[in-house]
Amino acid sequence: MENYREVIRNKRKKLGWSQYKLAKELGITQSFINEIESGKKSPSIDVFFRICEALEIRVFPEKE
Repeated sequence: MENYREVIRNKRKKLGWSQYKLAKELGITQSFINEIESGKKSPSIDVFFRICEALEIRVFPEKE
């Protein structure tokens, strides 16, 4: 099972986005995106949800 860092990195790459592009979309630094993806830092819950929204990552499964 992938951890959230791998999910973020893989989805970003699948979309063809650089760390810089994602950072610019979110109004944060590219180095912070790098630190999140590499496990050096953890995003706040707000930043986590903003990343998921920008990359169209579903956080909660759909109800049937």
